Amino acid sequence: MNSLSPLPERSYDEISRNRRRILREAYACYPEYAYCDPEVFDWNTAEGRANLFDLYYLNDSGLVHCTGSTTTGHRRPDFFMLTPAGADLLEIPGRLDERFPV
Repeated sequence: MNSLSPLPERSYDEISRNRRRILREAYACYPEYAYCDPEVFDWNTAEGRANLFDLYYLNDSGLVHCTGSTTTGHRRPDFFMLTPAGADLLEIPGRLDERFPV
């Protein structure tokens, strides 16, 4: 695992903005799955590693659902889809700002 890019140090504002971006991408595709582009969700770059961290955080929080897995040696989903809880977060006024303030 030494070949992995380190998780970059980010401000809470940067983290919130990235998680909002991922949620909005999933919302734009709903009810279809959004594709996890390997160039965007990449264990070997700092930005890609942050994207994976945030995607799995959203998955574990029940806001998106990740599916599929590549066999590259590190866990990376093939697709992700918004959950009803994720849709509520985006659609109910104030909920997104409360959860992920910027």
